Amino acid sequence: MSDPNQTPPGWYPDSQGGGQRWWDGNQWTEHTQPPASDAAAAPAPPAPPPAPGAPGGDLPTQIAPNRAANYPGDASAQPPQPQAVYGAPTGQPGYGQPQSFGGPGGGSGGSGRGKGKLLAIIGGAGAALVLVLVLLFVLFNFVLGGGPDDVTEDYLNAQAEFDYERYCELLSKDLQKDLLGFYDADDCGEFADDAEKEREDGNEEFEDEYDQSFDDFLDDVDHSVEIKSVDEQGEDVAIVEYEETYEYTGDDDDILEGEFDGDEKDTQEGTIRLVKEDGDWKVDDSSYDEDDEDDGGGEE
Repeated sequence: MSDPNQTPPGWYPDSQGGGQRWWDGNQWTEHTQPPASDAAAAPAPPAPPPAPGAPGGDLPTQIAPNRAANYPGDASAQPPQPQAVYGAPTGQPGYGQPQSFGGPGGGSGGSGRGKGKLLAIIGGAGAALVLVLVLLFVLFNFVLGGGPDDVTEDYLNAQAEFDYERYCELLSKDLQKDLLGFYDADDCGEFADDAEKEREDGNEEFEDEYDQSFDDFLDDVDHSVEIKSVDEQGEDVAIVEYEETYEYTGDDDDILEGEFDGDEKDTQEGTIRLVKEDGDWKVDDSSYDEDDEDDGGGEE
C-alpha cells in the first residue's frame, strides 16, 4: 500500500532552469521541459522512465502540495518559503538546493538521532542492571553476613586475630548467652573488654619467657582458612568442614619449639555447625561431631 503522503511522479517547477523537471516519485531526474505555457511549442523531451508500480507515459503537469512540517500552520507566525522549495516532495530539497540533514521532515538525520537515543537508553538500562546486581551481591554477602562458608571463615579469622567482639557476635543466641554468662558480661562489647584484659596478662608471661612481645610474635605468624565443604541441611542448618593453617615465619628457635613443637606449619581440620537466626548464619557448634549430635553437640 502506497504512502498517502508520498508526492506522485510528475513535472514540477525547476528552481534553476526556470522550466519544469521530472520527479519520479522518489527523486529528481535529469529530464526537463520548458514552462507549462511554452510546453506546446517546445519539442517533446525524452519520455521519462515509468515510476515503479505505476503505468508508463507522461503525466500531466501538476503543482505538488506543500507538505512542510509547519504547513498549514499560522501563516503570520511562519517565515515566507523560498519559491524554489515550494512544491518539493516531502523530505526532499528543491532541485539545485543544498541538502539539509536533521531538519524537519529529514530522513537519515532524525533516524540517526532516534537510534542514538535508543542505544543510550539500552546502555543506561544495562548499566543500571549491573549496578543492581552488584548491590545485591554486597547486600547478601556483607550486610547480611554472607553464606555459611563466609561466616565460618570470618569466625575463624576473628579467633586468630583476637577480635573478641566479632567472635562473640558470630555465635548463635544460645552460645552467646552461655559465653556472656560465664564472663558475667551484658553484651559482646563488655565481654571483649574482659577478654582483652586476660590476654594482656598472658602477653606479659609470653614476653617474660621469650623476650619478645606477643604482638611481634603475631606479626611472624601467617593464618589461612580453606573451606572444604558446605552441607546445607534445609533452610536453617549448615555443616561446614574447613582446614586452618598457622605458619611461623620468624627465626626464634625457642618460639618455634615452644609454640609449634618445632614445625613451622601447623594445619588443623575441623567441622562447624551453623544455624540461621533472623536471616543470618551463626556458629552454633565450633567443634561439631555428627556422632555426638544426639548428646548435645561439641564444645563452644
